[in-house]
Amino acid sequence: MKFEIIDVDGLGRLGKIRVNNREMTTPNLFPVVHPFNNSVSILELEKIGAQCIFTNSFILYQNENLREKVRKEGIHNHLNFNGIVATDSGAFQQYFYDNQQFSIDSETIEKFQEDIESDFPVILDLPVQINDDYYTAKEKVNLTIKRAKENIVRRKSEKANWIGPIHGGIYTDLLSKSAIEMSKLDFAIYALGGLVKMFLDYRFELPVKMLLTVKKNITPNKPIHMFGLGLPQFFSLAVACGCDLMDSAAYILYAKENRYFTLSTGTKNLNELEEFPCNCPICSNYTPNDLKEFDKDLRIKLLAKHNLYVSFSELKTIRQSIREGNLWELVEQRVRCHPNLVNALRMIKDDRSFFEKYEKVYKNHGRLYSSEESLYRPLIFRYHKKLINTYRVPKEVLYLLILPELDLKGKNSPSIINWLNKLDRNAIINRQEIHIVFSSYIYGIVPIELIDTFPLGQYESIEFNNSNSLLNNNYKLIIEQYFKKNFSKYHKCAILIPDFYLDQYKQKIKFSEHNVINSLKSIISPFYKSNLAVFKEIDSVLNFFKGDE
Repeated sequence: MKFEIIDVDGLGRLGKIRVNNREMTTPNLFPVVHPFNNSVSILELEKIGAQCIFTNSFILYQNENLREKVRKEGIHNHLNFNGIVATDSGAFQQYFYDNQQFSIDSETIEKFQEDIESDFPVILDLPVQINDDYYTAKEKVNLTIKRAKENIVRRKSEKANWIGPIHGGIYTDLLSKSAIEMSKLDFAIYALGGLVKMFLDYRFELPVKMLLTVKKNITPNKPIHMFGLGLPQFFSLAVACGCDLMDSAAYILYAKENRYFTLSTGTKNLNELEEFPCNCPICSNYTPNDLKEFDKDLRIKLLAKHNLYVSFSELKTIRQSIREGNLWELVEQRVRCHPNLVNALRMIKDDRSFFEKYEKVYKNHGRLYSSEESLYRPLIFRYHKKLINTYRVPKEVLYLLILPELDLKGKNSPSIINWLNKLDRNAIINRQEIHIVFSSYIYGIVPIELIDTFPLGQYESIEFNNSNSLLNNNYKLIIEQYFKKNFSKYHKCAILIPDFYLDQYKQKIKFSEHNVINSLKSIISPFYKSNLAVFKEIDSVLNFFKGDE
């Protein structure tokens, strides 16, 4: 197998996997199919966009009539599928139904997967249940690692590119151990398991925590798979946190319960819908009432196909967002469909330093900050770190002037342009002695000499206000850190807070009393005392600085 990474955003990776003369893009979804009984045919899956599928070798092996036939013809011919085929060992059935009376052994089922020429077979692992106690989980992790080592010794087929499962459940130390130990073994793909029951209960914080734990400890040159991830509203967050591949039968299982995938409001019951909020071939040709009147099998098939169209459409959107560098913007849109997704996204704040290591230095487009969660982005964390650790105040300056951000950021606002012109033409203070910085909702402090650099040069944000506790805490922290390091560089500090300003349409606008710059004086007054003042006009600022001479 060859895994080529083409582009990245967040921890998401746009790539290609080539295996046995077949190719697929990442991130991607393996729809789970039954080995011989599918509501949606394999041909229909291909037409909808499936480049890869997942099926169960254990079910095939149990069927004595098919077992030898599939051995002879191979899994691709049996399924009549030209793409990439992955096969499960049957461990999922043991996990999901908690079946301890499992009638297969590792050597037999793993050899069978080689015999049928699976592209990506899975070892017979022992998934950790969400309610397993620590001792039980530890035993399962150790046994899975032991079986993985035995698989390395036994494997013979060069066509089989094995998937190595990683387990540990809610126990992060066990997940870390599993990831580290499995990284030492030669597997083509590493797959995080034990997730399905969490997804069914919408416990999204747990899979995010588990995925990030694995991502920190796994070898970075192999794809990361998530077993059982089938909810498209979670795809973008999972990809942003490092998921390359996923598999699921959710498209058909939800259809059997009359459940319909959407990206804006999560899953809906067919009985709740008067119209389909989608334009896929199913939703374009039928109404909800049509489907309700169809017989059960046809209704399930059509709902399942819609669910697949939504899933593959979302993956295309995610891949394009990686190309454009907009993955975080997409994630912030998608999580709005459920509060538990928002809570899961907020968990990244504890791992910003980890995300920042992989964040691009430069992107082709400006950033959009449209929610409170935007403040957690690794790009902002990186800027704050560089501002405090590497930024140097120009040597010739004596005075600091802090300007507010207006509707147009940086030097593009008509009022900012007017203020800067007055400073440049003034005959009171040497312009080189005045250091100008902007008070920013997002970035805290933005020196004017950096205003045309990425990511400061072009961005749009919602208008936060000083009643937002998260904003206040972030803002206060970066301001305090900046002045602890640099206050001695300035003899005096002036803050300009106008009564009115001109917006981009040249309309006179009252300056908001809720702008964060209104809290600035109380934050930095301990550093300057009498050498700090707030003004409404530039002329007053210049006279304040002149009084220092």
